[in-house]
Amino acid sequence: MRQMFETGMALVKLHLLRKRVPLFASWNITFRCNLRCLYCASCDAPRDELNTAEVCSGLDALWRMGTRWITFGGGEPLLRQDIGEILNYSKRKGFQTYLSSNGWLLQNRLAEIRPYVDHLNLSLDGTREVHDKVRGEGAYDKVLEALNLCKSSDIHVSLQCVLNRYNLDTVDDAVATAKEYGVPIMFQPATKWLSTSTRENPIAPDTAEYREAIAHIVQLKRQGAPVRNSFTGLRHLASWPDPQSIFCIAGRSMIILEADGSMIACHQCQVADFLNGKAGRGSMEENFKNLRLPTHCVQCWCAPVVELCLFFSLRPEAMLNALRHK
Repeated sequence: MRQMFETGMALVKLHLLRKRVPLFASWNITFRCNLRCLYCASCDAPRDELNTAEVCSGLDALWRMGTRWITFGGGEPLLRQDIGEILNYSKRKGFQTYLSSNGWLLQNRLAEIRPYVDHLNLSLDGTREVHDKVRGEGAYDKVLEALNLCKSSDIHVSLQCVLNRYNLDTVDDAVATAKEYGVPIMFQPATKWLSTSTRENPIAPDTAEYREAIAHIVQLKRQGAPVRNSFTGLRHLASWPDPQSIFCIAGRSMIILEADGSMIACHQCQVADFLNGKAGRGSMEENFKNLRLPTHCVQCWCAPVVELCLFFSLRPEAMLNALRHK
């Protein structure tokens, strides 16, 4: 009930009062990673990280600013030795606390994070052959191990599949895994540039084949497959990589924090600001006040962000879909 009230107030402030409130925050808590996925360059990003006390102080500031949902990602957040303490502080503060992981390290960190994680999102890119080709040998088995750990530990879990040139014909396999474990799966394209970089992505999918895969995902969802994307969101993603406008909440109802505590509105369209040292590095409040908002952005392909944008634009089907998968 409280979550619905907070969301409703944020919608009122955004649409009626034209007031920015960062209800959702995504914090790339580290750019270190134990894997080298072919579409990601996070390991090459700046390695400066806030310490535990600084992260907790940042969480205090975010709460004062109105943030109520926070996702810790990376890199691989489970590489931080203090991740259990950070998640504990986040949960005790009152945040809905989410974690994104490749699953490899979960077995060793499960006991210290389990009480404090409301939802865990795991990466799965298809079959064992494809997943390991993209992420590294043994990665697929670690995802299944992590899924089993989550299910046996009553941790809410979902899957994220990044569509790339190697896995467009393995969508059925990814969905079959989601069905087997009784969890939802969300799809999004690997972008034309590497994640956390401005360099060209060598495994960006072929456009025509990608769009065929999205059309197939739509059909699977119509048949009852546990696809977490909304139909509205899938129609938006089907336009990739051609320009496609969307109601943007970046810097309005959502913010991105990097490992060093700097703030940008959107990790996709403003990552160069972070890499070039131009992102806000003052207090959280000052950073948010002075945040540069995206204008005329037509390259929004991060599926969770797309779904948030559609929800806050009051698209009925996307809103109902979000409520079903909350």
